Amino acid sequence: MQADLTLTVDGAHPGPRLSPILHGIFFEEINHAGDGGLYPEKLRNRDFAENAAYWEAFGGAKLAASGSALTLTGPGGVRTEGYWGIGVERGKKLILSLETTQPLAATLVSPQGAVLVRASIKPGKNAVALTPSASCPDARLELRPTAFPAVLKNPSLLPTDTLGKAKLRKDLAGLVAGMKPSFVRFPGGCFVEGDTLAQRFNWKLSLGEPSQRAGNRCIWGYKATNGLGYHEYLQWCEDLKAEPLFVVNCGMSHKDTTPLSQMDGVVQDALDALEYANGAPNTTKWGAERAKNGHPKPFGLKLIEIGNENGGPRYNERYKLLFDAIKKKHPYVRTIANDWGGLPTSAPIEIVDEHYYNNPQFFFEQANRYDRYDRSKHKVYVGEYAVTQGCGEGNLIAALGEAAFITGIERNSDVVVMASYAPLFVNANDRKWNPDAIVFNSSQAFGTPSFWVQQLFSTNRGDVVLPTTLTAPAVRDTLSAEAKGGVGVGTWRTDAEYKDIEVNGQSVPLKPEQGRWEKTADGGLRQSNAQGENFRAIGGDPNAANYTLTLKAKKNGGDEGFLVLFYNRSAGDFLWWNLGGWGNTRHEIERSIGGGKSALLRPSVQGKIETGRWYNIKVECQGTRIKCYLDGKLMHDVTLPPPSSPMHAVTTRDEKTGDILVKLVNGGKSAHAAGITLNNIGKLTGKGSVTVLTGSGPLEENSFAQPTKITPVTKPLTGVAARFTYQAPPYSVSILRLKTTSSGRIPAAD
Repeated sequence: MQADLTLTVDGAHPGPRLSPILHGIFFEEINHAGDGGLYPEKLRNRDFAENAAYWEAFGGAKLAASGSALTLTGPGGVRTEGYWGIGVERGKKLILSLETTQPLAATLVSPQGAVLVRASIKPGKNAVALTPSASCPDARLELRPTAFPAVLKNPSLLPTDTLGKAKLRKDLAGLVAGMKPSFVRFPGGCFVEGDTLAQRFNWKLSLGEPSQRAGNRCIWGYKATNGLGYHEYLQWCEDLKAEPLFVVNCGMSHKDTTPLSQMDGVVQDALDALEYANGAPNTTKWGAERAKNGHPKPFGLKLIEIGNENGGPRYNERYKLLFDAIKKKHPYVRTIANDWGGLPTSAPIEIVDEHYYNNPQFFFEQANRYDRYDRSKHKVYVGEYAVTQGCGEGNLIAALGEAAFITGIERNSDVVVMASYAPLFVNANDRKWNPDAIVFNSSQAFGTPSFWVQQLFSTNRGDVVLPTTLTAPAVRDTLSAEAKGGVGVGTWRTDAEYKDIEVNGQSVPLKPEQGRWEKTADGGLRQSNAQGENFRAIGGDPNAANYTLTLKAKKNGGDEGFLVLFYNRSAGDFLWWNLGGWGNTRHEIERSIGGGKSALLRPSVQGKIETGRWYNIKVECQGTRIKCYLDGKLMHDVTLPPPSSPMHAVTTRDEKTGDILVKLVNGGKSAHAAGITLNNIGKLTGKGSVTVLTGSGPLEENSFAQPTKITPVTKPLTGVAARFTYQAPPYSVSILRLKTTSSGRIPAAD
């Protein structure tokens, strides 16, 4: 087999040691991930806080909800299908609990009316076992009183076959356990903030008997019961042997903010959360509460994130209050700051949380993002990342883009100490966010290709990075095709106007697309919708190259500045100069390929756009070289980098076994023969294994009908030597585990 690329591993000069908590998970109550998912309660609205929603009268009965009770007047009864059907398995016992003022018959029935199990319920508080005689993915529970009026309270239907001390839905928790995560970020996400502060997650209200928890209307459009509350979360982490990473609200929601004069309560909530997790049961209030809830031993919470996707001056002020208080009382805790339109400067930063959602091309391009990261600053937690464009409902090419990105994360583990894909779960009946790692309904679950990428890297980590040089096949030169196109202007949550738009001194008419565009008295264009995003007006020769674009621009109001398009080839393929982007904090040139944008500048140029004044803007395009001027001052001088390779790799060494782990991503449509050279890695046994995740095409997905269509396959690997060739299939991730005779700890670069 003739090699068409080379992969050389240098065992003599080990790189950084992998962070022991590098690969983790992020759980948020979104897509009914908890309620109707991981939290195994089968009944919905069981406290009747949503009146009689999700409960239906039958046989002539009438329903009236008041407080936490449901009153039935007869004849007939009431039934519920819970969360889009109650999934039951033959012979698997469930416990039905409820209070009733009248005797009643409780029945689980199929949609066709077949009785799966029936039990008699006496007046008072009850807990009876229901063991179905047959499996059914979408059963319903029917309650038929024998006398009326009948008052029902606190109905609950829970399986007994759950996983762990946290007692979670077995199939879902089992998939997560198979990922072997090192940490669990909880509870969000936007769920932490809420649309308003009244809707934020309040961990204190998530403790105690689940039926007594008030819950909250969450930002994702449904009531969260918080049955999977703070205590269950900590217990789940213990079950997984994973570090808890708790995200505290910093006094900010999407719409309102706690005044600084009232921040003492917010700070105390964060300190109390740490005391609940770690406090002594005999000497602290919240440690005693934890013991009361069945866990005297401290959980050992050592990671706290201050806010979620919060930024700007208000976050800067509140970050310091929380940081100082946490470090004063709990100096062992590592804090995580948000990177959202800039970093806080009011207090030190230990770890910063970066989020990335984009298309596959973006993640292939960003595989080298951290290679030149400033090592003298803070560490990085990539808290949320996923391909969210061109991904179907979780396809193979999305997973491969993420895999390429992970190779860069592992290679730079001296900087990136933690990473987690997002979101983790989606109930297929309530897909608020797409895609997700694990898809489920009332009775089935499967992992998307992205799930399997996460599982592969997490379970094949290694301990030390071994420098790896990958010389891939030449990528077809697309730069000449990219360095041409029309021009345009745009806005992002901003009211702005443009005039005197010229290319090489000649006026260029622009055609408005999205937005509220109108002609101005001086012959320009104004877009006046300051709430909308990505509004454009475009024009010019789509084949133009080597030109100078000049124009004048004025901001009338809104959050940001100007968008100036050049080399515009289509709605998803262009470059633009983003002036005053990211909350009017910086200027960057962004490149969009296939709808996914990535910045060309690192670091970006800090700056803002003032309201009410005209700016002179000039963009010189000379082939792949681009110069941008603002009011005559040169702001950027960049050259388009070549297209990214579909081939990416990272190599690590497992010190316990001595195994060499070569992780090779092929995001292209052709197979490649990799000529692998292993230098100074110890004596090879000649044996190993290879685990491959692939499919017949980039758009393939798993489904309920074919849940394992794309899953890893492991087979023996023979002929392993200091030099050998491996054939990487098209659209694949390959994990080569190569056996050596040596093990033990080796020096690392850090």
